[in-house]
Amino acid sequence: MRAGHKVALAFLALALASPAQAAREWYDYYLKARDEHIPAKRWGDCVKDMREALRLRPASGTNVQTYGLQFVPYLPHYYIGVCLLEQQDYIGAQEAFNSEEQQGAIRKHSSLFADLVKRRGEAQEGQAQRLTSRARGEVRRLLERAQELGKKGAWAESLPELAKAEALAKSLDPETLRTVMREQERQRAAQAEAQDSTARAQRLEQRLADGARLLEEGKANEAKLAFDEALDIAPRNPRALEGLRAAEERIMLSTTRAARQKAYVEGKALFDAGKLEAALAPLTDAAADPQNTDARDLLMRARQILEGLRLQREERAEIDRRVARADALFAAGRFPEAQVAYQEVLQLDKEHPRASKQLSEAERRTGEAIVARWLPNQEPALALFDPGGVVLESATLALQGAASDDQGVAKIEFRVGEKLVGEFVPESSPLQPSRMVSFARELPLEPGENQIAVTAIDSGGLTRSVSFKVERRLRFHETRYFVPSAAAGAVALVGLGWGAQRLRRLRARRRRFNPYIAGAPVLDDAMFYGREKLTARMLSTLHRNSLMITGERRIGKTTFLHHLKRVLAADQGSEWQFFPVFVDLQGVPEQAFFHALITETLDSLEISARTRSELRASPDPEGYEVRDFSHDLQRVIAELATRTSRRVKLALLIDEVDVLNEYSESVNQRLRGIFMKSFSESLVAVMSGVGIRRRWKSEVSPWYNFFDEVELSAFSRDEAEALVREPVAGFFRWQPEAVERVLELSQQRPYLIQKLCVHAVSRMLEHGRGSIRLEDVESARHVVAGEEQAGAADADALERPAVAD
Repeated sequence: MRAGHKVALAFLALALASPAQAAREWYDYYLKARDEHIPAKRWGDCVKDMREALRLRPASGTNVQTYGLQFVPYLPHYYIGVCLLEQQDYIGAQEAFNSEEQQGAIRKHSSLFADLVKRRGEAQEGQAQRLTSRARGEVRRLLERAQELGKKGAWAESLPELAKAEALAKSLDPETLRTVMREQERQRAAQAEAQDSTARAQRLEQRLADGARLLEEGKANEAKLAFDEALDIAPRNPRALEGLRAAEERIMLSTTRAARQKAYVEGKALFDAGKLEAALAPLTDAAADPQNTDARDLLMRARQILEGLRLQREERAEIDRRVARADALFAAGRFPEAQVAYQEVLQLDKEHPRASKQLSEAERRTGEAIVARWLPNQEPALALFDPGGVVLESATLALQGAASDDQGVAKIEFRVGEKLVGEFVPESSPLQPSRMVSFARELPLEPGENQIAVTAIDSGGLTRSVSFKVERRLRFHETRYFVPSAAAGAVALVGLGWGAQRLRRLRARRRRFNPYIAGAPVLDDAMFYGREKLTARMLSTLHRNSLMITGERRIGKTTFLHHLKRVLAADQGSEWQFFPVFVDLQGVPEQAFFHALITETLDSLEISARTRSELRASPDPEGYEVRDFSHDLQRVIAELATRTSRRVKLALLIDEVDVLNEYSESVNQRLRGIFMKSFSESLVAVMSGVGIRRRWKSEVSPWYNFFDEVELSAFSRDEAEALVREPVAGFFRWQPEAVERVLELSQQRPYLIQKLCVHAVSRMLEHGRGSIRLEDVESARHVVAGEEQAGAADADALERPAVAD
């Protein structure tokens, strides 16, 4: 009985347990993960159950039946990505989000799709911050190792480490880069000093040994030369002094006054004939006589010239040796060492063409290798929201989307077919790259099928594209049936328009309307043409770099600086609030340089009386130095910070910077120091001039090395033609041949375009016409040529033969 009872109980237990142990469905795992694990923040359990659901049902869906008549959006990859993001598994989260987007179902749920895009951007940002932290740690490690090696004088090892640190720091923040560059400059200076000291010591020892040997051989005059050179290196060296005394005594004992005087005459004749080597022996004999000061002076001059020639030969040989070593390192793939070697070549010859070219390539290769290791770039992510159907009747497509990238989105391009129809360049800076951007754009559509392509490009040049097709159907007014019915109305409208235009032209002729500006900078934005791409580049660059604008005279540098001042003052599209100040250095003497900068800043920005009372600047520039300027600049920036909730950027727009060529090197180095101060994050400069002197005696990096150089050239054809036609559009007409002649004579330089146009329009008005002809331009050519006698290049261009009427 007891055994049978146990068996019965076992069967009953098994029967009762079987429903609970029945196989679970995919939705059991999915709903438990979504509705229980996520609210409870059990991220690991959520991932585990979601992956089990995926195993049972791999495909996502929009309305998937669970049990009974219940339907749910099945988006397991999306929820896995959410959980992995919370666990800071940034790479896994991105892969999960990408997998869900590729499935396509989530696009039907706009709010969830928008959340996916947002969270994917957060994952990229988190991964970028993690990599940046690792990279910053590697820069610290390289810097510390270089400093230890530098203390031992092992510069051949320390400087390549600093080259690697520099390449990595360029992808981080400016302060880290400045720290590395300061250490590089310090170690290079220490290396140069040590090398110079070693070379001098070796040369000294060699000439002392030569002098002693020559004395023993009875060549007293040659020994005297050797000891003289030793004393040039070490003026109080006892061995050299004793050797020189002995050599001169032997010369005096072996020669007579008459012989020494004859030797002087012979040596002077050889010196005057340029035979310096041959002149040394007789001049040395003559200079042994303390009374013959002329011989001593002439001997010193001959030795100085020959020493200079010797140093030039040795320097040339040393340059060749260093180039050969750098080339060998480059060929061996040791790019950091090659970079340092090419920099050493440029320390001796700053304009060495091969070293300059190869240095850029070595820096690029060094940067690619180390950045790829510590900050590997990944393709950007790109998502487009539902454009509203594949068949449209409108002439444009309203497109919205978002892009994200670990290192920053540089640009979004929009194409219809093969044609680029638009670009979006987000605001960014090295400290805050645009890792997540949203965009909206109206794209023009052609009748019929249109291939739309949107491409995201990151700061490293990697791309991600999304393409789709849209068909545009013509509306009634766009069909061929609409034309006849609209013709009559169009004729009437044209007549009205013609009458209004004629009236406008008559009024313009009576008022002698002539909008062109010749000679002075263009301060009216309505008359500012061209330079759009340059302006956009400035706005995208000035957050992190100062700029140097160069170009020939009268190319429009001053006009562009005034335009840039207005654009910066009105810029509201970034985290920075610009406070631009225009400074003209023409006529500013060296001793008033820093005083002129602070005076223009105070007047232009209307600095308060309270702040002015704390400044060291006074109406008198006397005694106002760089320390005073630095002190005052910090207090000005502090006041500007109270005027805005955004980050402050004081922008000094300095014109006629060629004046700095005439200033002393110390002033230029003090200017460099300003951009190395702690407040330099809030300071930027745009300088313009024809050219900056590139050769300085100091080994310290000059101030313009901190500036990106931009050349302002002549207008493009489209920009030049716009400057000719548009200012008088609707008032006067330009005949095509007249426009072509202006472009030819001006060589598309804005200054000459304005001068030719102002005189051509004046002549047209004098003759009572409403169109500018070729004869007006030819007349203007002669007038302008007469005004341009001081500028030979412009006058020559204007004096070319006219084209046939």
